[in-house]
Amino acid sequence: MKRNQINPIPPVALDDSPAHRVPAGDALPPDAPRRSTQAAREVRRNSALRQARTCYHHLAGIAGVELLEQLLDRGWLEPEESQDSRTSYRPTALGLKELQQRSVEAIPATDSRRRFAYGCLDWTERRPHLGGALGALLMDALNAQGAARRQQGTRVVLLGSNFADWLEQPVQPG
Repeated sequence: MKRNQINPIPPVALDDSPAHRVPAGDALPPDAPRRSTQAAREVRRNSALRQARTCYHHLAGIAGVELLEQLLDRGWLEPEESQDSRTSYRPTALGLKELQQRSVEAIPATDSRRRFAYGCLDWTERRPHLGGALGALLMDALNAQGAARRQQGTRVVLLGSNFADWLEQPVQPG
């Protein structure tokens, strides 16, 4: 697989069918914090909550972790100095262009109290997904373009068939 190619994550169907779920891998990096009892249960069950969910207003779970890794691997985001233990990110020139082509205006708002982009530790995967204003903007764009949809009344996010291709294909003007 090419470095810039998204891992083939089968989507959770928009009808919440369990037929297309990510295999229940349990491997963690050796330095990763331990999972809570609830997180370990979600991993064992390989639940829809583990696959894709919201964390505040951004995408979390396997899908959220994979999305952040792809943004970094593609050179769309890069780490920057942070005032605390969380890694902060900023979009590169390429990232600004690519995200704009996908209807995401990724220009940090200087007047916002919300952090722009940072690594938010995922409670099931024990690796970071993208938090902050940019994470929320990406979730909104994925939702608007049918690549992801919040399941009403839960934190579960249902992934559309176009989720895996979302980074590959800019939005076509309609």
